[in-house]
Amino acid sequence: MSANVETEPVPVNQKNRRILLRRTLIAAAVIAGALIAYSLFLVIQFQLLVSAFQKQKADLFIILEDELGNSSFSMYGSVPGPAFIPQPILNYHHSVNYVEWRRRSSSSPEEIEELFALLPDFHKLKYLAFSDFLIDRDRAAALARIPKLKTIHLTACQFDPTTLTTVLQINGLKLLSLADSTFPEEELNVLNQGSIKENLTRLILSNCQVTDRTAAVLSECRNLKTLHLDGTQITDTGLKMLARLPHLKVLVLDHTAVTDAGVKYLSGTPELVELSLSNTSVSDEVLDSLKQELPALRISDD
Repeated sequence: MSANVETEPVPVNQKNRRILLRRTLIAAAVIAGALIAYSLFLVIQFQLLVSAFQKQKADLFIILEDELGNSSFSMYGSVPGPAFIPQPILNYHHSVNYVEWRRRSSSSPEEIEELFALLPDFHKLKYLAFSDFLIDRDRAAALARIPKLKTIHLTACQFDPTTLTTVLQINGLKLLSLADSTFPEEELNVLNQGSIKENLTRLILSNCQVTDRTAAVLSECRNLKTLHLDGTQITDTGLKMLARLPHLKVLVLDHTAVTDAGVKYLSGTPELVELSLSNTSVSDEVLDSLKQELPALRISDD
């Protein structure tokens, strides 16, 4: 035997409507307050991050690109915006995407270590230029954690063993400069492996202790467009391998042991438009012949 149970809906009277409205407004206010508090927290944390680098005399910049790919370069905090937006919030919105920092003799290893660890907190950082630092495992790992890094200049730096390998495994790296730096040459083998082999377009190894062994590695980096090997131990043997790069446009070989025999191979580098051979033994006759084969080529050999 079953019984039919009838339920009556609770009438939505004026009092209930006010209660529902009040609860909705309270919930919205709580959510809005939480979002505002979190936003202020992010702004404050970011300003503390900026202050830590400015204390060490690092230069912070903002590089903005328009729809046509044109770039504008500004110091952090100088980008104008609507007057009704507070400057700290505007600074956080633009963030910092370029850090330039030269080691100061007064900076302690602990201070430097702390700032390296903070680098990944610059969430829009794409360009990095450091000079005269020791790159140990912890610092290399910090560089590798920067999510959007595209360009690295590590000038006159000293790398502990295996640390350059860590840096070279950064995803999306397009430009790498190691000018005047000291590192084990064999760690450059990573350049012809993984994503860096496809992404790297500019490489600067000026005054580094690299040989034709590196040239063999670089010959596999098919998208290289700019290559600086001035002041290295590259010879004609290495130049023969580098001439295979299909998109190479700029090649700098100042103060190297390359000769006429090696430069002749460059006639097979179809996109080469700029070649620098200052303080080499390459003859004018070979350069004239090369210009005839590559009419767009500009040669500097002062």
